[in-house]
Amino acid sequence: MWNDIAYLGRIETVENQYGDIYDTIAYDQLVYCNKKSIRQSEFYQAQAVGLKPTLVIEIMLSDYDGQEYVTFNDEEYSVLRTYETSKERIELTLTKGVTHGNA
Repeated sequence: MWNDIAYLGRIETVENQYGDIYDTIAYDQLVYCNKKSIRQSEFYQAQAVGLKPTLVIEIMLSDYDGQEYVTFNDEEYSVLRTYETSKERIELTLTKGVTHGNA
């Protein structure tokens, strides 16, 4: 049923050995997912406001806890939008790269 693997990530504040504190993205939750196509209408609506959706993945709703970042096929993505498709599943619309000034 699930064809692919992704990692969900969030911002963590860490301290290095010198005492410097900085933000980093921790990809610590593995999830099984399905890669889906971006709907044409969604693509053009996003483009109209300057967003560039690249990929949609579907995961189990119970696996998602508001993470803002995803690694899929060794590429980093930021979550643009979420959409619950059923009581059990959610679609994450992703854009390539780490965006929105969070990291």
